[in-house]
Amino acid sequence: MQVRHYSAEQPWPPFSESILEWDEAFHDLMLNDRLRMAAYRQAIFEAVEPGDVVLDLGTGTGILSQWALEAGARRVFGIDLSAPILEQAVARIRSAGLAERFEPINQLSYDVELPQRVDVLISEIIGNLADNEDFQPILQDAIRRFLAPGGRILPRTTTSYLVPVTARLAHQNLYTGTIASLTPQYDIAALYREKRIRSPFNLYYDCILPRRSYLSQPVVLRFYDGAWEQPATYRCEVSFPVDRPGLLTGFKGYFVAELTASTVLDISGDDIERGETSDSWKHAYLPIEHPIEVQPGDHLKVGFSRRYPGGQAPFRQIYGWRGTVERAGHVVARFAQCMDEASLEADGPSRSNGSC
Repeated sequence: MQVRHYSAEQPWPPFSESILEWDEAFHDLMLNDRLRMAAYRQAIFEAVEPGDVVLDLGTGTGILSQWALEAGARRVFGIDLSAPILEQAVARIRSAGLAERFEPINQLSYDVELPQRVDVLISEIIGNLADNEDFQPILQDAIRRFLAPGGRILPRTTTSYLVPVTARLAHQNLYTGTIASLTPQYDIAALYREKRIRSPFNLYYDCILPRRSYLSQPVVLRFYDGAWEQPATYRCEVSFPVDRPGLLTGFKGYFVAELTASTVLDISGDDIERGETSDSWKHAYLPIEHPIEVQPGDHLKVGFSRRYPGGQAPFRQIYGWRGTVERAGHVVARFAQCMDEASLEADGPSRSNGSC
């Protein structure tokens, strides 16, 4: 197993914002993510029964399809948008002697018509904020068009969480531009240009944020289940009573997914040495530009939003996080960050009810 070396509070580019450019290096990172691999393998062998027809939505290099076939699936459809990566899935499954039961499909799932409904829909298009790989509309469409009545979905539910943190090193790294990179392809400056982001604090990052950095208890942002009909765009208001004094530098986002009734994938862990973190997801660090000293008894009120620029487009979501710090009933500080800087400029940084 290849070992990746990273440390707490070390910011990485948000790989969920470059999903269409994922290369072999990132797929290798996913394949060596012990937390991810163990949970998905266990869940697939629980969910797939001999004779099932399975859809692997976002196949990648094919490991989930291989496990479904080894669990007894009669047929597996593997949909992926990247032709070179899908070729690796075909090679993997051919090497395992299972190619006759695997049907690769190199298309965007919205454009696919399957010849039959499936018994099990498997997907791992989950970002570290849960919906930052656009999984809600993709899964809603797939469940409606591809899943047989009474069919099973993996994951069954996904919940995203947010918690305020004091992460001085991570914040300082953003000021100095010290952003780690998996390969030169994941150029943070190019990502800033692509998304027209001038301030590094108007983007989230992949970053391990230890529990010792928490200033409050985590709260639920979004919960997805059933037919995945929850709106893809939203604004939610959350509140945090501050538990301990510290310097608020931003927020940690993460998800917990119930893959099956008995298998849960929780990426909140922070023990790198014991392998209790996710190498590929890490956590989401949502920074604020100007840190704020907080103390027990303070209340953080946060408006968190997700929307699309100029209408819905796959993998092009915009997040915003803005709010206030209240002490003894009075607002003592404000913050406002958004991946659409034009919204901040139009609305003004001091307001907490803007378009983002």
